[in-house]
Amino acid sequence: MKAGRLWRTVRHVRGAQLAHRVWARARRAARRWRPDAARARYRWVAAELPRADPAAPGLAAMARHALALQCVVHGDRPGDVAQGRFTLLNEAFDFGAPENIDWRGDFREGDNPLRRMILSYMGALVPLLARGRAEDLACARAMLDGFETANGWRVPGVFGDVWHPYAASHRLINLLAGLALYRGAGEPADGAAEAAILDHARLCAAFVGRNLERDVQYNHLMKNLVALATYAAAAPGVRPPPVTSAVLQCVLWDGGHAERGPMYHALALTDFRMLRDSGLYPDVGLDRVVESMEAALAAMRHPDGDIALFGDSWAGEADLYPLANMGETMILPDSGYARIGRGGDAVILRCGACGPDDNMAHAHADMLAIEVSTGGDRLIVDPGVATYTAGVERDDTRCAARHNGPRLAGEEPLEFWGSFRVGRRAKAKALTSRTLAGFAPLWCAGARRGARRFVGLWPGAGLMVCDWWTTAEPGESRFLIPARWRLNGDQPDIRATALAGTLGPISPDHHYERYGVAEDAHRLTLEAQSGRAALWLTWSDDAAAPSPDDINALIDRLAAC
Repeated sequence: MKAGRLWRTVRHVRGAQLAHRVWARARRAARRWRPDAARARYRWVAAELPRADPAAPGLAAMARHALALQCVVHGDRPGDVAQGRFTLLNEAFDFGAPENIDWRGDFREGDNPLRRMILSYMGALVPLLARGRAEDLACARAMLDGFETANGWRVPGVFGDVWHPYAASHRLINLLAGLALYRGAGEPADGAAEAAILDHARLCAAFVGRNLERDVQYNHLMKNLVALATYAAAAPGVRPPPVTSAVLQCVLWDGGHAERGPMYHALALTDFRMLRDSGLYPDVGLDRVVESMEAALAAMRHPDGDIALFGDSWAGEADLYPLANMGETMILPDSGYARIGRGGDAVILRCGACGPDDNMAHAHADMLAIEVSTGGDRLIVDPGVATYTAGVERDDTRCAARHNGPRLAGEEPLEFWGSFRVGRRAKAKALTSRTLAGFAPLWCAGARRGARRFVGLWPGAGLMVCDWWTTAEPGESRFLIPARWRLNGDQPDIRATALAGTLGPISPDHHYERYGVAEDAHRLTLEAQSGRAALWLTWSDDAAAPSPDDINALIDRLAAC
Protein backbone atom coordinates (compact mmCIF):
# COMPACT_ATOMS: atom_id res chain seq x y z
CA MET A 1 0.00 0.00 0.00
CA LYS A 2 2.79 2.43 0.89
CA ALA A 3 4.54 1.78 -2.42
CA GLY A 4 1.33 2.46 -4.31
CA ARG A 5 0.68 5.63 -2.33
CA LEU A 6 4.22 6.83 -3.03
CA TRP A 7 3.75 6.21 -6.74
CA ARG A 8 0.41 8.04 -6.76
CA THR A 9 2.24 11.01 -5.20
CA VAL A 10 5.50 11.19 -7.17
CA ARG A 11 4.04 10.43 -10.59
CA HIS A 12 2.72 14.01 -10.66
CA VAL A 13 6.10 15.56 -9.79
CA ARG A 14 8.25 16.80 -12.66
CA GLY A 15 11.61 15.16 -13.28
CA ALA A 16 13.48 18.42 -12.72
CA GLN A 17 11.90 18.74 -9.28
CA LEU A 18 12.97 15.23 -8.33
CA ALA A 19 16.50 15.89 -9.54
CA HIS A 20 16.68 19.10 -7.50
CA ARG A 21 15.35 17.22 -4.46
CA VAL A 22 18.14 14.64 -4.73
CA TRP A 23 20.73 17.39 -5.18
CA ALA A 24 19.37 19.41 -2.23
CA ARG A 25 19.50 16.39 0.07
CA ALA A 26 23.04 15.62 -1.04
CA ARG A 27 24.12 19.17 -0.24
CA ARG A 28 22.43 19.02 3.16
CA ALA A 29 24.17 15.72 3.93
CA ALA A 30 27.51 17.27 2.96
CA ARG A 31 26.89 20.19 5.33
CA ARG A 32 26.09 17.80 8.15
CA TRP A 33 29.17 15.72 7.40
CA ARG A 34 31.61 18.64 7.33
CA PRO A 35 29.79 21.57 8.96
CA ASP A 36 32.88 23.67 9.68
CA ALA A 37 34.12 23.43 6.12
CA ALA A 38 30.64 24.21 4.79
CA ARG A 39 30.27 27.30 6.98
CA ALA A 40 33.73 28.52 6.00
CA ARG A 41 32.85 28.08 2.32
CA TYR A 42 29.58 30.01 2.68
CA ARG A 43 31.33 32.76 4.64
CA TRP A 44 33.81 33.05 1.79
CA VAL A 45 30.93 33.33 -0.72
CA ALA A 46 29.26 35.92 1.53
CA ALA A 47 32.46 37.96 1.77
CA GLU A 48 32.40 38.37 -2.00
CA LEU A 49 29.02 40.13 -1.76
CA PRO A 50 28.91 43.90 -1.20
CA ARG A 51 27.56 44.79 2.22
CA ALA A 52 23.94 45.98 2.14
CA ASP A 53 23.13 49.64 2.73
CA PRO A 54 20.14 50.08 5.08
CA ALA A 55 19.50 53.53 3.59
CA ALA A 56 19.00 52.27 0.02
CA PRO A 57 15.75 53.75 -1.46
CA GLY A 58 14.58 50.46 -2.97
CA LEU A 59 15.00 48.69 0.35
CA ALA A 60 13.00 51.38 2.14
CA ALA A 61 10.07 50.85 -0.23
CA MET A 62 10.16 47.08 0.32
CA ALA A 63 10.47 47.51 4.09
CA ARG A 64 7.07 49.22 4.32
CA HIS A 65 5.37 46.05 3.12
CA ALA A 66 7.42 43.91 5.50
CA LEU A 67 6.37 46.14 8.38
CA ALA A 68 2.67 45.92 7.51
CA LEU A 69 2.88 42.12 7.36
CA GLN A 70 4.81 41.69 10.60
CA CYS A 71 2.45 44.00 12.48
CA VAL A 72 -0.36 41.61 11.51
CA VAL A 73 1.62 38.50 12.48
CA HIS A 74 3.20 39.76 15.71
CA GLY A 75 0.67 42.33 16.90
CA ASP A 76 1.01 45.93 17.96
CA ARG A 77 3.17 45.45 21.08
CA PRO A 78 6.77 45.37 19.82
CA GLY A 79 8.01 46.20 23.31
CA ASP A 80 7.22 42.61 24.34
CA VAL A 81 10.09 41.43 22.14
CA ALA A 82 12.56 43.48 24.17
CA GLN A 83 11.37 41.55 27.23
CA GLY A 84 11.77 38.19 25.52
CA ARG A 85 8.03 37.63 25.07
CA PHE A 86 6.63 36.30 21.82
CA THR A 87 3.29 35.06 20.51
CA LEU A 88 3.89 32.42 17.87
CA LEU A 89 0.81 31.09 16.10
CA ASN A 90 -1.46 31.99 19.01
CA GLU A 91 0.81 30.44 21.67
CA ALA A 92 2.58 32.74 24.17
CA PHE A 93 6.24 32.17 25.10
CA ASP A 94 8.10 34.16 27.76
CA PHE A 95 11.88 33.67 27.81
CA GLY A 96 12.55 36.57 30.18
CA ALA A 97 15.01 38.27 27.83
CA PRO A 98 16.04 38.02 24.15
CA GLU A 99 19.34 36.39 25.06
CA ASN A 100 17.50 33.59 26.91
CA ILE A 101 15.47 32.35 23.93
CA ASP A 102 15.42 28.55 23.69
CA TRP A 103 15.99 28.40 19.95
CA ARG A 104 16.02 24.59 19.84
CA GLY A 105 12.81 24.06 21.85
CA ASP A 106 9.88 22.18 20.34
CA PHE A 107 7.48 25.13 20.93
CA ARG A 108 4.55 22.76 21.52
CA GLU A 109 4.69 21.53 17.92
CA GLY A 110 6.17 18.10 18.61
CA ASP A 111 8.19 16.96 15.62
CA ASN A 112 7.03 19.88 13.48
CA PRO A 113 9.39 22.90 13.44
CA LEU A 114 6.90 25.55 12.35
CA ARG A 115 7.00 27.78 15.45
CA ARG A 116 10.77 27.38 15.74
CA MET A 117 11.06 28.46 12.11
CA ILE A 118 8.72 31.43 12.58
CA LEU A 119 10.78 32.67 15.52
CA SER A 120 13.92 32.29 13.41
CA TYR A 121 12.36 34.50 10.71
CA MET A 122 12.93 37.37 13.18
CA GLY A 123 9.83 39.11 11.88
CA ALA A 124 9.13 40.45 15.37
CA LEU A 125 12.21 42.66 14.99
CA VAL A 126 10.67 44.62 12.12
CA PRO A 127 8.05 46.58 14.15
CA LEU A 128 10.53 46.75 17.05
CA LEU A 129 13.24 48.42 14.98
CA ALA A 130 10.68 50.65 13.26
CA ARG A 131 10.36 52.51 16.59
CA GLY A 132 13.87 53.85 16.02
CA ARG A 133 15.23 53.35 19.52
CA ALA A 134 18.88 52.58 20.20
CA GLU A 135 17.94 50.01 22.85
CA ASP A 136 15.83 48.16 20.30
CA LEU A 137 18.83 47.84 17.98
CA ALA A 138 20.81 46.44 20.91
CA CYS A 139 17.96 43.99 21.53
CA ALA A 140 18.09 42.85 17.91
CA ARG A 141 21.85 42.32 18.21
CA ALA A 142 21.41 40.28 21.40
CA MET A 143 18.69 38.17 19.79
CA LEU A 144 20.87 37.49 16.75
CA ASP A 145 23.90 36.63 18.89
CA GLY A 146 21.82 34.11 20.84
CA PHE A 147 20.51 32.65 17.60
CA GLU A 148 23.99 32.12 16.17
CA THR A 149 25.28 30.57 19.40
CA ALA A 150 22.39 28.09 19.63
CA ASN A 151 22.25 27.22 15.95
CA GLY A 152 25.79 26.45 14.93
CA TRP A 153 26.06 24.27 11.88
CA ARG A 154 27.23 21.35 14.02
CA VAL A 155 23.87 21.32 15.87
CA PRO A 156 21.62 18.45 14.67
CA GLY A 157 18.52 19.55 12.80
CA VAL A 158 19.39 23.16 12.00
CA PHE A 159 19.28 22.59 8.24
CA GLY A 160 15.74 21.25 8.56
CA ASP A 161 14.38 24.31 10.35
CA VAL A 162 16.21 27.57 11.18
CA TRP A 163 18.81 27.13 8.43
CA HIS A 164 16.27 25.84 5.95
CA PRO A 165 16.39 28.06 2.81
CA TYR A 166 12.81 29.19 3.43
CA ALA A 167 13.61 30.29 6.99
CA ALA A 168 16.84 31.97 5.90
CA SER A 169 14.89 33.85 3.20
CA HIS A 170 12.43 35.26 5.72
CA ARG A 171 15.26 36.21 8.08
CA LEU A 172 17.17 38.00 5.33
CA ILE A 173 14.11 40.07 4.38
CA ASN A 174 13.20 40.95 7.97
CA LEU A 175 16.69 41.89 9.13
CA LEU A 176 17.26 44.23 6.21
CA ALA A 177 13.73 45.67 6.44
CA GLY A 178 14.16 46.27 10.16
CA LEU A 179 17.44 48.12 9.68
CA ALA A 180 15.96 50.20 6.86
CA LEU A 181 13.05 51.25 9.10
CA TYR A 182 15.42 51.98 11.97
CA ARG A 183 17.48 54.24 9.73
CA GLY A 184 14.31 55.84 8.39
CA ALA A 185 13.34 56.81 11.94
CA GLY A 186 16.41 59.03 12.04
CA GLU A 187 18.24 57.37 14.93
CA PRO A 188 22.06 57.34 14.95
CA ALA A 189 23.57 54.06 13.89
CA ASP A 190 25.34 51.67 16.25
CA GLY A 191 28.15 50.58 13.96
CA ALA A 192 28.95 47.31 15.73
CA ALA A 193 25.31 46.20 16.02
CA GLU A 194 24.50 47.09 12.43
CA ALA A 195 27.65 45.38 11.18
CA ALA A 196 26.73 42.15 12.98
CA ILE A 197 23.20 42.18 11.55
CA LEU A 198 24.41 43.02 8.04
CA ASP A 199 27.03 40.26 8.18
CA HIS A 200 24.36 37.72 9.11
CA ALA A 201 22.10 39.02 6.33
CA ARG A 202 24.98 38.63 3.90
CA LEU A 203 25.51 35.02 5.03
CA CYS A 204 21.77 34.38 4.54
CA ALA A 205 22.00 35.80 1.01
CA ALA A 206 24.92 33.51 0.19
CA PHE A 207 23.10 30.50 1.67
CA VAL A 208 19.79 31.16 -0.08
CA GLY A 209 21.50 31.87 -3.40
CA ARG A 210 23.19 28.45 -3.31
CA ASN A 211 20.08 26.58 -2.10
CA LEU A 212 17.11 27.79 -4.13
CA GLU A 213 14.12 25.52 -3.54
CA ARG A 214 13.66 24.42 -7.12
CA ASP A 215 12.36 21.09 -5.86
CA VAL A 216 9.42 22.63 -3.96
CA GLN A 217 8.84 25.58 -6.35
CA TYR A 218 5.83 27.93 -5.89
CA ASN A 219 5.68 29.98 -2.68
CA HIS A 220 9.00 28.59 -1.36
CA LEU A 221 11.01 29.41 -4.46
CA MET A 222 9.29 32.79 -4.74
CA LYS A 223 10.25 33.61 -1.14
CA ASN A 224 13.86 32.70 -1.95
CA LEU A 225 13.83 35.07 -4.94
CA VAL A 226 12.18 37.90 -2.99
CA ALA A 227 14.88 37.55 -0.34
CA LEU A 228 17.65 37.79 -2.94
CA ALA A 229 15.86 40.74 -4.56
CA THR A 230 15.73 42.44 -1.15
CA TYR A 231 19.49 42.06 -0.83
CA ALA A 232 20.00 43.33 -4.38
CA ALA A 233 17.84 46.39 -3.62
CA ALA A 234 20.08 47.14 -0.63
CA ALA A 235 23.50 46.30 -2.10
CA PRO A 236 24.68 48.24 -5.15
CA GLY A 237 26.29 46.02 -7.73
CA VAL A 238 24.39 42.84 -6.80
CA ARG A 239 22.44 41.50 -9.73
CA PRO A 240 18.77 40.83 -8.87
CA PRO A 241 17.59 37.27 -9.49
CA PRO A 242 15.35 36.61 -12.50
CA VAL A 243 11.73 36.24 -11.36
CA THR A 244 9.66 36.09 -14.54
CA SER A 245 9.31 32.29 -14.72
CA ALA A 246 8.47 32.06 -11.00
CA VAL A 247 5.80 34.76 -11.38
CA LEU A 248 4.27 32.93 -14.34
CA GLN A 249 4.26 29.69 -12.35
CA CYS A 250 2.61 31.20 -9.27
CA VAL A 251 0.00 33.47 -10.85
CA LEU A 252 -2.86 31.94 -12.82
CA TRP A 253 -4.62 33.63 -15.73
CA ASP A 254 -7.50 34.78 -13.54
CA GLY A 255 -5.13 36.31 -10.97
CA GLY A 256 -5.30 33.50 -8.43
CA HIS A 257 -2.31 31.82 -6.84
CA ALA A 258 -1.39 28.40 -8.19
CA GLU A 259 -1.54 26.77 -4.73
CA ARG A 260 -5.22 27.87 -4.50
CA GLY A 261 -5.22 28.78 -0.79
CA PRO A 262 -6.47 32.29 0.12
CA MET A 263 -3.81 32.77 2.80
CA TYR A 264 -0.91 31.85 0.55
CA HIS A 265 -2.46 34.02 -2.16
CA ALA A 266 -2.44 37.00 0.20
CA LEU A 267 1.13 36.28 1.32
CA ALA A 268 2.28 36.02 -2.28
CA LEU A 269 0.58 39.33 -3.02
CA THR A 270 2.81 40.99 -0.40
CA ASP A 271 5.85 39.42 -2.10
CA PHE A 272 4.80 40.80 -5.49
CA ARG A 273 4.18 44.24 -4.02
CA MET A 274 7.70 44.16 -2.60
CA LEU A 275 9.17 43.18 -5.96
CA ARG A 276 7.16 45.87 -7.73
CA ASP A 277 8.25 48.64 -5.34
CA SER A 278 11.90 47.56 -5.32
CA GLY A 279 12.38 49.20 -8.71
CA LEU A 280 14.45 46.22 -9.87
CA TYR A 281 11.95 44.78 -12.35
CA PRO A 282 10.47 47.53 -14.55
CA ASP A 283 9.91 45.15 -17.47
CA VAL A 284 8.20 42.21 -15.73
CA GLY A 285 4.72 43.76 -15.59
CA LEU A 286 4.38 43.52 -11.83
CA ASP A 287 1.79 46.32 -11.77
CA ARG A 288 -0.58 44.11 -13.75
CA VAL A 289 0.27 41.07 -11.62
CA VAL A 290 -0.57 42.92 -8.42
CA GLU A 291 -3.80 44.32 -9.87
CA SER A 292 -4.98 40.91 -11.07
CA MET A 293 -4.14 39.26 -7.74
CA GLU A 294 -5.96 41.99 -5.80
CA ALA A 295 -9.04 41.48 -7.95
CA ALA A 296 -8.87 37.69 -7.51
CA LEU A 297 -8.42 37.96 -3.74
CA ALA A 298 -11.70 39.88 -3.55
CA ALA A 299 -13.47 36.68 -4.64
CA MET A 300 -11.97 34.89 -1.61
CA ARG A 301 -12.95 37.45 1.03
CA HIS A 302 -15.99 37.76 3.25
CA PRO A 303 -17.90 40.97 4.02
CA ASP A 304 -15.89 41.22 7.27
CA GLY A 305 -12.82 41.83 5.07
CA ASP A 306 -10.99 38.64 6.01
CA ILE A 307 -10.28 35.66 3.79
CA ALA A 308 -12.07 32.37 3.41
CA LEU A 309 -10.13 29.57 5.09
CA PHE A 310 -9.98 26.97 2.34
CA GLY A 311 -6.83 24.88 2.05
CA ASP A 312 -4.11 25.71 4.55
CA SER A 313 -5.42 29.13 5.59
CA TRP A 314 -6.06 30.83 8.90
CA ALA A 315 -6.82 34.32 10.16
CA GLY A 316 -4.10 36.73 11.31
CA GLU A 317 -1.30 35.59 9.02
CA ALA A 318 -1.49 37.92 6.02
CA ASP A 319 -1.65 41.64 5.37
CA LEU A 320 -5.05 42.37 3.82
CA TYR A 321 -5.50 45.67 2.05
CA PRO A 322 -8.97 47.29 1.93
CA LEU A 323 -11.54 45.35 -0.02
CA ALA A 324 -11.71 45.99 -3.73
CA ASN A 325 -15.01 46.67 -5.43
CA MET A 326 -16.86 43.39 -5.72
CA GLY A 327 -19.61 42.40 -8.07
CA GLU A 328 -22.59 40.34 -6.95
CA THR A 329 -21.21 37.32 -8.81
CA MET A 330 -17.49 36.62 -9.22
CA ILE A 331 -16.04 33.45 -10.76
CA LEU A 332 -12.34 32.50 -10.97
CA PRO A 333 -12.32 29.52 -13.36
CA ASP A 334 -8.58 28.79 -13.09
CA SER A 335 -8.33 29.29 -9.33
CA GLY A 336 -11.58 27.45 -8.68
CA TYR A 337 -13.57 30.00 -6.69
CA ALA A 338 -17.04 31.44 -7.07
CA ARG A 339 -18.41 34.22 -4.88
CA ILE A 340 -21.95 35.59 -4.72
CA GLY A 341 -23.01 38.31 -2.36
CA ARG A 342 -24.74 41.56 -1.61
CA GLY A 343 -24.19 43.77 1.42
CA GLY A 344 -23.29 41.66 4.45
CA ASP A 345 -24.43 38.36 2.89
CA ALA A 346 -22.02 36.26 0.84
CA VAL A 347 -21.25 32.70 -0.27
CA ILE A 348 -17.80 31.48 -1.38
CA LEU A 349 -17.72 28.15 -3.24
CA ARG A 350 -14.61 26.04 -3.91
CA CYS A 351 -14.99 24.72 -7.43
CA GLY A 352 -11.57 23.86 -8.85
CA ALA A 353 -8.34 21.99 -8.25
CA CYS A 354 -7.07 21.80 -4.67
CA GLY A 355 -3.57 22.81 -5.79
CA PRO A 356 -1.02 22.21 -8.55
CA ASP A 357 -0.45 18.51 -9.18
CA ASP A 358 3.32 18.83 -8.68
CA ASN A 359 2.90 20.42 -5.22
CA MET A 360 -0.28 19.65 -3.27
CA ALA A 361 1.34 20.41 0.10
CA HIS A 362 -1.38 22.81 1.28
CA ALA A 363 -4.41 21.08 -0.25
CA HIS A 364 -7.55 20.12 1.67
CA ALA A 365 -10.41 17.95 0.42
CA ASP A 366 -12.70 20.96 0.04
CA MET A 367 -14.14 20.33 -3.42
CA LEU A 368 -17.56 22.06 -3.66
CA ALA A 369 -17.29 23.17 -0.03
CA ILE A 370 -18.79 26.54 0.91
CA GLU A 371 -18.30 29.31 3.42
CA VAL A 372 -21.19 31.66 4.14
CA SER A 373 -21.62 35.03 5.83
CA THR A 374 -24.82 36.80 6.78
CA GLY A 375 -25.05 40.28 8.20
CA GLY A 376 -21.25 40.46 7.98
CA ASP A 377 -20.82 37.51 10.37
CA ARG A 378 -19.53 34.03 9.47
CA LEU A 379 -22.35 31.48 9.35
CA ILE A 380 -20.90 28.39 7.64
CA VAL A 381 -17.17 27.98 8.25
CA ASP A 382 -14.29 25.85 7.07
CA PRO A 383 -12.71 23.53 9.66
CA GLY A 384 -9.44 25.49 9.37
CA VAL A 385 -5.97 24.28 10.38
CA ALA A 386 -5.32 22.52 13.69
CA THR A 387 -1.61 21.93 13.09
CA TYR A 388 1.08 21.27 10.49
CA THR A 389 2.32 18.30 12.53
CA ALA A 390 1.60 14.98 10.84
CA GLY A 391 -1.02 12.92 12.62
CA VAL A 392 -4.70 12.61 13.45
CA GLU A 393 -5.39 16.34 13.94
CA ARG A 394 -3.69 17.28 10.68
CA ASP A 395 -5.55 14.60 8.73
CA ASP A 396 -8.86 15.47 10.39
CA THR A 397 -8.94 19.11 9.31
CA ARG A 398 -7.89 18.19 5.76
CA CYS A 399 -10.38 15.40 5.08
CA ALA A 400 -13.63 15.65 3.10
CA ALA A 401 -15.70 14.47 6.07
CA ARG A 402 -14.95 17.73 7.90
CA HIS A 403 -15.63 20.09 5.01
CA ASN A 404 -18.90 21.63 3.90
CA GLY A 405 -19.17 19.78 0.64
CA PRO A 406 -21.20 16.86 -0.80
CA ARG A 407 -19.58 13.44 -0.49
CA LEU A 408 -20.44 9.80 -0.70
CA ALA A 409 -20.73 8.33 2.78
CA GLY A 410 -17.28 7.14 3.86
CA GLU A 411 -15.57 8.55 0.77
CA GLU A 412 -12.22 10.37 0.95
CA PRO A 413 -11.35 11.62 -2.54
CA LEU A 414 -7.87 12.89 -1.57
CA GLU A 415 -5.27 10.55 -0.10
CA PHE A 416 -3.34 12.48 2.55
CA TRP A 417 -0.16 11.24 4.20
CA GLY A 418 2.53 12.91 6.23
CA SER A 419 2.11 16.63 6.77
CA PHE A 420 2.14 17.74 3.14
CA ARG A 421 1.76 14.72 0.85
CA VAL A 422 -1.18 13.75 -1.36
CA GLY A 423 -1.46 10.52 -3.32
CA ARG A 424 -4.85 10.08 -4.98
CA ARG A 425 -6.45 13.44 -5.79
CA ALA A 426 -9.63 14.93 -7.23
CA LYS A 427 -10.86 18.30 -8.44
CA ALA A 428 -14.03 20.24 -9.15
CA LYS A 429 -15.14 22.83 -11.69
CA ALA A 430 -17.58 25.73 -11.83
CA LEU A 431 -20.91 25.35 -13.62
CA THR A 432 -22.08 28.48 -15.40
CA SER A 433 -24.91 27.12 -17.54
CA ARG A 434 -27.68 29.65 -18.04
CA THR A 435 -30.19 26.85 -17.56
CA LEU A 436 -29.51 27.14 -13.82
CA ALA A 437 -30.50 30.81 -13.69
CA GLY A 438 -33.83 31.89 -12.28
CA PHE A 439 -33.97 29.66 -9.20
CA ALA A 440 -32.47 32.27 -6.84
CA PRO A 441 -31.61 35.99 -6.98
CA LEU A 442 -27.88 35.11 -6.77
CA TRP A 443 -26.44 31.69 -7.48
CA CYS A 444 -23.33 29.69 -8.19
CA ALA A 445 -22.78 26.02 -8.94
CA GLY A 446 -20.07 23.43 -9.36
CA ALA A 447 -19.40 19.80 -10.21
CA ARG A 448 -16.95 17.16 -9.13
CA ARG A 449 -16.77 13.48 -9.98
CA GLY A 450 -19.94 11.90 -8.62
CA ALA A 451 -21.69 15.05 -7.37
CA ARG A 452 -23.00 18.48 -8.34
CA ARG A 453 -23.98 21.42 -6.17
CA PHE A 454 -26.14 24.53 -6.61
CA VAL A 455 -26.05 27.34 -4.06
CA GLY A 456 -28.74 30.02 -4.13
CA LEU A 457 -28.65 33.18 -2.01
CA TRP A 458 -31.61 35.37 -1.14
CA PRO A 459 -29.76 38.40 0.35
CA GLY A 460 -31.16 39.39 3.70
CA ALA A 461 -33.36 36.31 3.82
CA GLY A 462 -31.94 32.84 3.26
CA LEU A 463 -29.71 30.33 1.56
CA MET A 464 -30.40 27.11 -0.31
CA VAL A 465 -27.80 24.39 -0.95
CA CYS A 466 -28.94 21.72 -3.39
CA ASP A 467 -26.81 18.62 -4.03
CA TRP A 468 -27.23 15.84 -6.57
CA TRP A 469 -25.21 12.63 -6.75
CA THR A 470 -24.69 10.77 -10.00
CA THR A 471 -24.55 7.40 -8.22
CA ALA A 472 -27.07 5.45 -6.18
CA GLU A 473 -24.62 5.04 -3.29
CA PRO A 474 -25.55 6.90 -0.08
CA GLY A 475 -24.55 10.55 -0.11
CA GLU A 476 -24.38 13.19 2.59
CA SER A 477 -23.64 16.89 3.02
CA ARG A 478 -22.25 18.38 6.21
CA PHE A 479 -22.26 21.99 7.36
CA LEU A 480 -20.14 23.49 10.15
CA ILE A 481 -21.68 26.48 11.96
CA PRO A 482 -20.05 28.43 14.84
CA ALA A 483 -21.64 27.69 18.22
CA ARG A 484 -22.55 31.34 18.79
CA TRP A 485 -25.46 30.87 16.36
CA ARG A 486 -28.71 29.51 17.82
CA LEU A 487 -30.10 26.88 15.44
CA ASN A 488 -33.78 25.93 15.34
CA GLY A 489 -35.38 25.51 18.78
CA ASP A 490 -36.68 28.55 20.71
CA GLN A 491 -35.80 32.02 19.40
CA PRO A 492 -33.31 30.75 16.81
CA ASP A 493 -30.93 32.99 14.87
CA ILE A 494 -31.03 30.52 11.99
CA ARG A 495 -33.66 28.02 10.94
CA ALA A 496 -32.44 24.92 9.11
CA THR A 497 -34.88 22.81 7.08
CA ALA A 498 -34.36 19.84 4.77
CA LEU A 499 -36.11 20.45 1.44
CA ALA A 500 -34.85 17.12 0.14
CA GLY A 501 -33.18 14.34 2.08
CA THR A 502 -33.12 13.89 5.85
CA LEU A 503 -31.62 16.35 8.31
CA GLY A 504 -29.98 14.56 11.22
CA PRO A 505 -29.70 15.90 14.78
CA ILE A 506 -27.41 18.87 15.40
CA SER A 507 -24.16 17.60 16.92
CA PRO A 508 -21.28 19.39 18.68
CA ASP A 509 -18.08 19.97 16.73
CA HIS A 510 -15.24 22.48 16.49
CA HIS A 511 -13.32 24.58 13.99
CA TYR A 512 -10.08 26.57 13.83
CA GLU A 513 -10.40 30.15 12.65
CA ARG A 514 -6.88 30.74 13.97
CA TYR A 515 -4.09 28.20 13.73
CA GLY A 516 -4.38 25.62 16.50
CA VAL A 517 -7.15 27.41 18.45
CA ALA A 518 -10.25 25.23 18.63
CA GLU A 519 -13.65 26.97 18.77
CA ASP A 520 -17.00 25.29 19.39
CA ALA A 521 -19.33 24.67 16.48
CA HIS A 522 -22.56 22.92 15.45
CA ARG A 523 -22.48 20.20 12.84
CA LEU A 524 -25.48 19.71 10.52
CA THR A 525 -25.62 16.48 8.51
CA LEU A 526 -28.01 16.14 5.58
CA GLU A 527 -28.44 12.63 4.21
CA ALA A 528 -29.51 12.25 0.60
CA GLN A 529 -32.58 10.40 -0.57
CA SER A 530 -32.46 8.93 -4.07
CA GLY A 531 -29.27 10.88 -4.69
CA ARG A 532 -30.85 14.24 -3.81
CA ALA A 533 -30.44 16.61 -0.87
CA ALA A 534 -31.37 20.26 -0.34
CA LEU A 535 -30.92 22.43 2.75
CA TRP A 536 -32.74 25.71 3.43
CA LEU A 537 -31.21 28.12 5.95
CA THR A 538 -33.10 31.29 6.76
CA TRP A 539 -32.43 34.26 9.02
CA SER A 540 -35.64 36.12 8.16
CA ASP A 541 -39.19 35.49 9.37
CA ASP A 542 -40.54 36.50 5.97
CA ALA A 543 -38.41 34.22 3.78
CA ALA A 544 -40.28 31.59 1.79
CA ALA A 545 -38.48 28.34 0.98
CA PRO A 546 -38.38 27.04 -2.60
CA SER A 547 -41.12 24.53 -3.39
CA PRO A 548 -40.53 20.80 -3.99
CA ASP A 549 -41.36 21.34 -7.66
CA ASP A 550 -38.61 23.98 -7.86
CA ILE A 551 -36.13 21.63 -6.20
CA ASN A 552 -36.96 18.80 -8.60
CA ALA A 553 -36.71 21.10 -11.62
CA LEU A 554 -33.36 22.44 -10.40
CA ILE A 555 -31.90 18.96 -9.88
CA ASP A 556 -33.05 17.91 -13.34
CA ARG A 557 -31.14 20.85 -14.79
CA LEU A 558 -28.09 20.07 -12.64
CA ALA A 559 -28.16 16.55 -14.04
CA ALA A 560 -28.25 17.93 -17.58
CA CYS A 561 -25.25 20.25 -17.13
